[in-house]
Amino acid sequence: MATFNSPSDSSFKPKDMELIFSTTLTSPTNSITTGTLPTGYKSYHINARARSDNAGYHITTAYLFFNNDTSTSNYQIQRILGSTTTTGYLDTRGQAKPAFFVMPGPNGGAAHFFGGATIQIYSPESTTGYKSFNVHTASQKNTGTSTEDRVMYLLSGLWRNTAAITEITFQIVGSHDWVVGSSFEIYGLK
Repeated sequence: MATFNSPSDSSFKPKDMELIFSTTLTSPTNSITTGTLPTGYKSYHINARARSDNAGYHITTAYLFFNNDTSTSNYQIQRILGSTTTTGYLDTRGQAKPAFFVMPGPNGGAAHFFGGATIQIYSPESTTGYKSFNVHTASQKNTGTSTEDRVMYLLSGLWRNTAAITEITFQIVGSHDWVVGSSFEIYGLK
């Protein structure tokens, strides 16, 4: 069972959770690879704070690929999309798609607005079963300032492979880049 630091500690997190990868972009790029991740972890917790330069649409998507496996047919997700537009809507569907998260671009909100995501990957070192993950991601949907201009995805899925996850690639979809200041952190839970 995880034990927690005191709430007054600025690093309020399980004591057995360690930062194993971190980067904050100082120049634009469309792909980030962790390199070989350290071993000895029961799960990974990922925090992403991102914004794209995609001026053609209000939201940009980024995928997470494991061990350089970019074949979307090797992944399966079930997603729930909620949007509080003028009419509001909710959409659910299953897809052959890897874990993903969304972020705004120039048409998706004020210049200082970044989207966020938290991603959990369970038993990343197991070699006896497929890898399961959950994602919570949200972004501003257009340049409006109303709270009705937000979009949120909840998804769960799996990577259909029994190999241990040794590397993660964050890949923005399309020929776009993350902007300077986008950041990615991976914590390993012992």
